Amino acid sequence: MVLRLALLGASALVLNSSFSNAFADEDTRVLGTVEVSGLRPAELDRVTSSVSVLTQEDLAIRLSPNPVDQLRAVPGVAVSRNGGIGGLTQVRMRGAEANHTLVLFDGIEISDPINGETDFSLLTALPAARIEVLRGAASSIHGSDAIGGVVSISGAGAAGFNAFAEAGSFGTVRGQVGWRGETLGVAVSGFTTDGVDTSGLSGEKDGSQALSALASGKIDLGTDWSLNLVGLVRSTEADYDSDSDFDGRLNNTEHSTQADQWLAGAALTGSFGGLDHVFRASFNEVDRDNFNAGVKTDDAKGKRTKVSWSPGYTAGAHALTGLVDFERESYDRSDAQYGGLTDVSETFESLGFAGEYRYSAGAFDLAASARHDDNMGDFDDATTWRVGAGYAFEEIGGRVRASVGTGVKNPTMTELYGFFVGSFIGNPDLKPEESESWEIGWEQALGVFEWSATYFDANLKNEIFTAFNPDFTSTARNRSAKSERSGVELAARWQAAENFALSGQATFFDSQDFGGADEVRVPETTASLAADWRVNPDGFRIGAALDYVGEQGDFNFGPFPAQAVSLDAYTLVSLTAEYPVTERLAITLRGENVFDEEVADVFGYRNTGAGVFVGLKLR
Repeated sequence: MVLRLALLGASALVLNSSFSNAFADEDTRVLGTVEVSGLRPAELDRVTSSVSVLTQEDLAIRLSPNPVDQLRAVPGVAVSRNGGIGGLTQVRMRGAEANHTLVLFDGIEISDPINGETDFSLLTALPAARIEVLRGAASSIHGSDAIGGVVSISGAGAAGFNAFAEAGSFGTVRGQVGWRGETLGVAVSGFTTDGVDTSGLSGEKDGSQALSALASGKIDLGTDWSLNLVGLVRSTEADYDSDSDFDGRLNNTEHSTQADQWLAGAALTGSFGGLDHVFRASFNEVDRDNFNAGVKTDDAKGKRTKVSWSPGYTAGAHALTGLVDFERESYDRSDAQYGGLTDVSETFESLGFAGEYRYSAGAFDLAASARHDDNMGDFDDATTWRVGAGYAFEEIGGRVRASVGTGVKNPTMTELYGFFVGSFIGNPDLKPEESESWEIGWEQALGVFEWSATYFDANLKNEIFTAFNPDFTSTARNRSAKSERSGVELAARWQAAENFALSGQATFFDSQDFGGADEVRVPETTASLAADWRVNPDGFRIGAALDYVGEQGDFNFGPFPAQAVSLDAYTLVSLTAEYPVTERLAITLRGENVFDEEVADVFGYRNTGAGVFVGLKLR
């Protein structure tokens, strides 16, 4: 309670990450543009929805091997991890479910087509130079999955040659090497750790490893046309413990998952016939193999292909943009454990049509978008929309904004067709989940201090849930009643000196299911406070971050029916330092969970404790 009160008192110093670019001086701030909020990039101080940006400078404060830990600095985001790095890691935005967050990498949807969700544990060692986060329903732009929000990760780093290597606690080693020129960029990164015993029974450690290779290029075709290309190859492996005797508690087992992913994308942009055009094509494939004691039990392959055309027209303060978007997903599963009884092969196709109108003049901004998805008879067709407006009061340095919209989430392959004979039974009659949400916010600039406050409210109907039966089987069903979610997000930034800044956030959730009970794994409060001090831009720097996760609910699945339990609040403290040895070479030091806090995001799973890591960085 003392810690919570201290955090609430410090909320005047919490900083919205959308104010991530530091002041050059007291009167100048560079905002830049964001791509996640619409069909075309928009100035950050012109968007009408809640958007946060984490730049390379922000990411350096935590220096985490996985982008998910960076998201603790963003308002409205809750992170849960099953054990240590490598365990299933989920992100819930504004109290929505984990599979209600759409995740993009360089504009390509990176989620697993198999389960329709992004397991953030698989993003370890993913090159991340910038992260944009849109909070709230955004299906009118991005289609299915964007109910809670959108996380967009960019892998493009600084120009020139760079490298990084680090080693430390839990047998952890990671490294990255990359080069970026005017037209071509390449990067290779890797991570390995012995991990910890997830079950906490003093058995074998559950480790993980990951390897990523990224290539991007830009070809100037002349006459205002250009072609951008990106390719990503990733391989991950993670050990985990399982409840092998079905008593609701983990046992020491030798389960593991191997996953390989391939992403490729191209964007052709240019002007013709008085319009600007963007043609995009992307491909995402995930191959997943599951093992028990080294013996394969099953494998699954998911593929997603997308092609789109987006024409746009701008006249003064008016901008009108359209989109035609085709998507094809395929799912193939085979098992060795049951002789093919759970084999599944399915394909879905959808065709989307969207339009967006923007008006920006003087102090006033307006944005409206709508989208219709023809799901080819596989699901109900969906029509989603969003309208937002903002007005800046220049005389007081403040801006009010508000938006309202809808979102949709199609059932996943797993929910429709199941994955474990005799246990989880798929339900091919599921309806898509639908959401309605609205928000109102205020942003204020007072010299070198900026803050914002946002209230959000959302409801979810046709919620898909797992129904458990007395015979230990389960299935997916739609709820008939709505669930409600609301909350307050506070954020701020104080550039206390030219080389010292404080930033952070605090979010207060009220997320209830159809019966009025609090949703599980949605903490009552999250908060963060970060400090960044630099002697000079290329000199010694120190970063510190405090990430607080409040009390949250979960279930103990040992008894039947499952019993509700409460998980204690915890605070993670991380420290980083970078000391230049030469103009280009620096020594790094990173402390993780430095006070060895006991962390429980999921009932029964043991997380890692305090860790220390030392590295070398070639700048």
